[in-house]
Amino acid sequence: MDHLDDQRPPSGGPSGPQLRILSYNIKSLQMDATAVRDVIRESDPDVVAIQEPCRYLTGGRRRMRALAAATGTVCVIPGGSPFGAYTTALLVARRHEGAVVRRRGRPLSWRWWRRRDLRAWPTRRGSALVDLGDVVVVSVHLGLDARERLDHCAEVARLVERAGAARCVVAGDLNEEPGGPAWQALGTLLHDAVPEAPGLTFAAPKPRRRIDGVLVGDGFEVISSRVLRTPAALRGSDHLPLLVEVARRV
Repeated sequence: MDHLDDQRPPSGGPSGPQLRILSYNIKSLQMDATAVRDVIRESDPDVVAIQEPCRYLTGGRRRMRALAAATGTVCVIPGGSPFGAYTTALLVARRHEGAVVRRRGRPLSWRWWRRRDLRAWPTRRGSALVDLGDVVVVSVHLGLDARERLDHCAEVARLVERAGAARCVVAGDLNEEPGGPAWQALGTLLHDAVPEAPGLTFAAPKPRRRIDGVLVGDGFEVISSRVLRTPAALRGSDHLPLLVEVARRV
């Protein structure tokens, strides 16, 4: 039997059609690409918010599209330059391809000289957005430097405000545990869809921290939230994926 950390918050009222959103840092498919494919297949998501897509590898965008084709999804934002999403990508289930109103991949600001944490080479981060009409999903991948994370949260917040916070879901690798400044900044518009415990996502297979999150606007009821601990999830990446099921309030 697959192992899932499953939490179901109390119902917040009547709900509309449900949507399954998977947030997954796939580590550029460098650990076990077959396992990543199996995670997506097994969870049957409507939208996959990906962090660390295959952006630097030869044929990276081709590999992302091949991953989509193998999982019954469409790669609406492949990640990397020149498409602008850099460290993020988005897949949408084929059954929702016709509902895509808008897609947007953009780099986040890159003032690397202001970084305080120089333990790692500064990587340009990005965001990817898909608008399905009733719901907007934004994939984000924040950096290792606390000041940079706050700068990027301000940019993501402006993006959410323009799209309408009530219909937004922000999913990604925040590189920070709940309660930190980045979570608080995004929490002015959205709320955490995953209860505090257990919810650990990093580093697989024996995670000790939750640095991945899914935050939703007030227009959604959270039906369930899960940290996937299936055999495939334990092999696919050093991050465990989050699967959140939401419904639009009516």
